[in-house]
Amino acid sequence: MTFQAEIDVPLLDVRDLRTEFGTDSGTVTAVDGVSFTVHAGERVAIVGESGSGKSAMAMSILRLLAYPGRVAGGTVLLNGRDLCALSERQLNAVRGREVGTVFQDPMSSLDPVMRISKQMIPPIMRSVGLGREKARAEAIHWLDKVGIPDAERRLEAFPFEMSGGMRQRVMIAMALSCRPKLLIADEPTTALDVTIQAQIVDVMKTLISETGTAMMFITHDLGLVARFADKVAVMYAGRIVEFGTVHDIFHKPSHPYTQSLLSTIPSTTALRHQRLPQIPGMPPDMKNPPKGCAFRDRCAAAIQTCAQDAPRLTPRGAGHVAACWQPDGLAGVPRPECSGQVRRNTNRPLRDRTMVEINRLTKQFTGSGTRLFSRKPAQVVKAVNGVTLRVQQGETLGIVGESGCGKSTVARLLLGLEEPTSGEIFIDGLAQMVFQDPSSSFNPKMRIHAIIEEPLIVKRWGDRQARAERVRSLIDQVGLEVAHLDRYPNQLSGGQRQRVAVARALALDPSVVVADEPTSALDVSVRAQVINLLADLKEDLGIAFIFISHDLLTVRYIADRIAVMYLGEVVEYGPADEVFDRPAHPYTKALIDAVPLPDPVTEAARAPIQLKGELPSPLDIPKGCAFASRCPIVTDRCRIEKPVLRQPMKTREAACHYAK
Repeated sequence: MTFQAEIDVPLLDVRDLRTEFGTDSGTVTAVDGVSFTVHAGERVAIVGESGSGKSAMAMSILRLLAYPGRVAGGTVLLNGRDLCALSERQLNAVRGREVGTVFQDPMSSLDPVMRISKQMIPPIMRSVGLGREKARAEAIHWLDKVGIPDAERRLEAFPFEMSGGMRQRVMIAMALSCRPKLLIADEPTTALDVTIQAQIVDVMKTLISETGTAMMFITHDLGLVARFADKVAVMYAGRIVEFGTVHDIFHKPSHPYTQSLLSTIPSTTALRHQRLPQIPGMPPDMKNPPKGCAFRDRCAAAIQTCAQDAPRLTPRGAGHVAACWQPDGLAGVPRPECSGQVRRNTNRPLRDRTMVEINRLTKQFTGSGTRLFSRKPAQVVKAVNGVTLRVQQGETLGIVGESGCGKSTVARLLLGLEEPTSGEIFIDGLAQMVFQDPSSSFNPKMRIHAIIEEPLIVKRWGDRQARAERVRSLIDQVGLEVAHLDRYPNQLSGGQRQRVAVARALALDPSVVVADEPTSALDVSVRAQVINLLADLKEDLGIAFIFISHDLLTVRYIADRIAVMYLGEVVEYGPADEVFDRPAHPYTKALIDAVPLPDPVTEAARAPIQLKGELPSPLDIPKGCAFASRCPIVTDRCRIEKPVLRQPMKTREAACHYAK
């Protein structure tokens, strides 16, 4: 069906699209009868949890599905021409020229051994019909348009010589330089810092408005959707369950799944110790899709009809449709399992006890010249440069900042994975770590019980029976079933694997847990579960947490105090609410301004200060303030005199000459 009045012929018209993946255990229906339209110049966001079919649907449009995936039915009309009926050769003429693509990881799309010029100029020559010199000028033009400084020189760079933000800008420039009618962007900003993310979204929004290109934007970041999209399609279990304008989806959501997704986002007004709402249960197994509504087992508003018949998309207003038997979704339905206070352990004595103390910590990495037998002096990277921090018992310290600011290096120093160049680290008790991607820290051939038990065996903790009892206690503590212990990591969801990672970290009763980006790769619904778990454990066990993240809304919700790092130094330090409500350092203010808020009305009214450029090189730290080259209030004093971390107010420290 069509979701917009046919004022003109849509650029893209997808009708009853079905995509299947054949496996040894059965056929997985990844896309199940999806229909929608995109008009010229429109920005349509596709949202939903992992496994909802977002990426499979997008890849089906250009038949870029990896084996054993296949388009099993439906039509994909681009300007009236059915792409599903084209040969591979005919499709190659469409890919890039008429439909551009930008993927999540630019390094998987860029050839690491080819200069950018070799990857940009030939496609422009083929798609636009220009000679080499004019194509080169066009490539430089687009690199400049996406905000890459010194574009002519950067054109001859290799991808590995650029930062993640620069590489993603190159991908956008490559996609738009061929002047496509439609741009498909699949999670193009997920791995980027909030400041770079804001710049890239602004670049895409501006360029698309100028060129009239339409865009499909696949993401799980609902804040970005509020900032960027015109319309939103919400997918669940391979189907679109709600479609409408960005205003309708955020302010008048009709489907229980949409309402649940929006409720799991930490807000700027979230109360400390208030639990984030969670979506109970798990998405269905699409090898055996349920009868009736696929969301019914997780829905508090489900009725008998939901188990018998799958609802179809029906109008909920002009241009707004939803697939639900309940006209108002969850409105008025109590959900006690998703609300309430974080568990408070009143029996745990609250002591003013310092668990972590870091004094004047530095870490320098020394490397030789870039050439063999080079006579150039060794290069020194000042990754951590004089950091002083303290964490109390039962406190969560959030450490935020852009990539390269030294956050993760501080974590490795705390755990003894790196030796400090100078300074002191004191830890009262044992420190353990929870990593960003638990899969990379698990042995895929070990069952869950063996993964959790491993640190106990290494430390020769108890006998076999005692260890088994400890493992069962831990799996219960993180909210999983004993049955999960016999499974392998690939048999668990992302949120379940992260819970296992937390259980393993707790095995030896640590007093300090360092969590390095533990929720950045998770869907918003799973993220809420993990955040609530960490908050409960802090209250129950009195553990001190060090929470490293670039997700500032999550940090504000979970952290008691925040340390803002820039180029290896702490530039602001204080209570979380105060830092967010009244930032004293211009860098902190820029970080907070860059955070997309899940409200399109608020986003439309904002005029955030965007940082220009990227972090200076740690090989050549500026003489004065390291932030001077990007600061909106910089003066000559900043360029000459380095500010020190001082206390401009009673409870806060900031390294800025003009902090107030």
